[in-house]
Amino acid sequence: MRNPARLFPLGLLLALAVCGLAQQTGGQSETAIRGWLSDEGCARGRAESGTFTATNPTCARECVAKGKKIVLIDPDRKMIFEIANQNLARKNVGDYVEIAGQLDLQAKSVRIDSLRMLERGTASCDRPKLSN
Repeated sequence: MRNPARLFPLGLLLALAVCGLAQQTGGQSETAIRGWLSDEGCARGRAESGTFTATNPTCARECVAKGKKIVLIDPDRKMIFEIANQNLARKNVGDYVEIAGQLDLQAKSVRIDSLRMLERGTASCDRPKLSN
């Protein structure tokens, strides 16, 4: 007959391994991601045309103040991620930031654990080049 006391640690390890695998396959991962914080309206409109760059920070802040959600524009993945915990991003709307947190690729969202500003956002417009 098998000793149940010897099977308990093996069963516990197996249960922990299954839980860990389930968490990894849920689409979430701990990561650092860089991009521009913007409002969902401007960011999605630009993304539809294939543009994954900064938006006008003044306009983005105004839209967020009027109730639009804050999103992260990821130029590397060419994706827009909704910010799960909006208040942690509010003061950096328009800026280029690095976020450490939980990234969910399936839900296209990120939960911020920490945020670091890398570059202050400035308004930039496409201006035609002057010809001589």
